[in-house]
Amino acid sequence: MRADEVPGFSMTDRDSWIEAGAIVRPHGIRGEIAVDLKSDLLDLMTEGMKVRLTTPKGEESRPEVERARAHKGRLVIKFKGVDSRNEAETLRDRALWLTREQVGELPEGRYFVEDILGLSVHSESGECLGRVEEVLSMPASDIYVVRGASGEILLPVVDEVVKEVDLEGGRIVVHLIEGLRQGEK
Repeated sequence: MRADEVPGFSMTDRDSWIEAGAIVRPHGIRGEIAVDLKSDLLDLMTEGMKVRLTTPKGEESRPEVERARAHKGRLVIKFKGVDSRNEAETLRDRALWLTREQVGELPEGRYFVEDILGLSVHSESGECLGRVEEVLSMPASDIYVVRGASGEILLPVVDEVVKEVDLEGGRIVVHLIEGLRQGEK
């Protein structure tokens, strides 16, 4: 879910909060939860950290991390005040948000999904292909879902395709390899 799609979320919030993952299920019987993270954020979760949790309906809470650890490719978190499996169950399917300050700066060439959404996408020849409407996280690479006048294009986020990302200019320049456009073989 995009930050600006959460009811009660302002554009200022969009600028300061990053959707880091989603709570998948309770873990064990002592109030822990399993979280699927969107990127390499396992090391960021520390005792005392405040996070933001949102439901699809826009309900929000800001629990404090009591402890966090990696477990089988997921993050297992225990929040203060969540002490049973039943209490942890109430957190299922909530999005977990961190502030940009908590995440820190990304390495060159890596971007927050929130910064990519809405950027205009242009071919190397200057043709406007549309805007990035969604970013899909896939095992091989992320996929930018671009929608425009000529339909939907799924762009793999690889060096061969994505040639330039200009956040300040609000645009992405891409090399269209054969088969990316609908109807192409």
